[in-house]
Amino acid sequence: MPRIPGASIGVVIATRDVLRRGIRAASVTASSNVVSATSPSANTESPSPSFADLIDPSTVVPESDLTRTARAMGCAVEDLVAYPNLHDPSEVSLPYITAKSLTIPAYRRTPFIDWRVEMPPATLKSRKSKLAYRHPIGLDQAFREALGVLEADRQQKYDNVLKMHDRIDAILQHYSVSTIDDIPDQKSRGDAYLASVEIEKCRINAEINNPEIIHQFNSGNFDMKFPVYRFLAQQKWEKNDRLLLMDRLESMKVIPDTLPTFYPRVDFKIRFPGKMAHWIDPGRIMSTGVTAQAPEFSIQIFEDKTKLYTIVIVDSDTPDLENDSYKTTLHYILADVKISGNEPLVDKSMARELVPYLPPHPEKNSGFHRYAVWAFEQPGGERLAVQQRKGKGPIDVDKLLERDRFDIRLFRSAHGLKAVGAHFWRNGYDSKTEGVREKFGLGPGNVYTHKRFQHYEDYRG
Repeated sequence: MPRIPGASIGVVIATRDVLRRGIRAASVTASSNVVSATSPSANTESPSPSFADLIDPSTVVPESDLTRTARAMGCAVEDLVAYPNLHDPSEVSLPYITAKSLTIPAYRRTPFIDWRVEMPPATLKSRKSKLAYRHPIGLDQAFREALGVLEADRQQKYDNVLKMHDRIDAILQHYSVSTIDDIPDQKSRGDAYLASVEIEKCRINAEINNPEIIHQFNSGNFDMKFPVYRFLAQQKWEKNDRLLLMDRLESMKVIPDTLPTFYPRVDFKIRFPGKMAHWIDPGRIMSTGVTAQAPEFSIQIFEDKTKLYTIVIVDSDTPDLENDSYKTTLHYILADVKISGNEPLVDKSMARELVPYLPPHPEKNSGFHRYAVWAFEQPGGERLAVQQRKGKGPIDVDKLLERDRFDIRLFRSAHGLKAVGAHFWRNGYDSKTEGVREKFGLGPGNVYTHKRFQHYEDYRG
């Protein structure tokens, strides 16, 4: 009899949570007698879209079960091979662990006792309490009933997805267009767009309670082609990494020293090749020897679309001796970066490098420099045209891309870019800085010192 994969406590928590939901929906009584559950589809009718049904039954082409399933889930047929589905409820039992996994001493094990132990809750910490735990009577049967309820509800939602797909296809065929944006009638276009949004929600809700899905996501073995995985990944990012990013950007004044505050929409990560080849946290202090090479980028979007992005790296802590202040130095611009929801890694060979990478080389006693990395979404998915300013006539391209005193706000407005992601790291003068300057021909840097005044007249003079 197959069991839910995995013997970790996290998997059991997920399956137990699903069990509770399924028991409530099915009104299962935990006893030795199994009470049959009623499917949600028996009492509720599938919601009908707000627009008119234009389907002509004579024009509907019959599909195979596999093709129809792939169409409902929004994926290719070959992607269904590795996609986790619910087990047959009649062949599923609760997960177990063995006494060996609880590190029970060998002398305490006897051949007269079955050492297969029910998986205990995560709240139980000691080995003694874990061994003493037993599932309530009838829980195994109730678990199967819960999975049956989830499977029936899942099938109902996918049936609704297919119905809405057929209605959208019929509207497109009625107006002889290929996309929703090309529908001439405003009301039909709006209804078709709302239906497409509802399709995405139905696909997520159909799989959000699937214990196999939760197990695959928690183990990191999932494919972002599927809406439910994109939804779970976005939720995890919003509750953790996005909060950390905004805290670091605001506390270290990257906002508003470079750009005004913004709303992150993508999971933007950076790393450097070599020994530090792992994604770094925002604001980390790095060695200039590590940052001498251009960083690698990852832009994880949570939509089933392909978009173009521009990546800009600036240093807003360059000393400005003329004005006794600080100025911004441009270090890198990479445009026309093509990213899809399933391929977040940036392929620099397929992008356009407008300004080559300038390694960080802080001057001695100038403090830590913040190197802000911004990801901009290009408007309309078009290639970045640096020859003109959007809506304001021509602009001096050489001045716009000049490294010294770079104006990132002017660059953004000139091309109609929208900031969707940000990151930054920090560099200070260290033992590797002079070697980086010599290797890339940057020349000797200034050495800043504090000037002390012994008398007030010296300060006035």
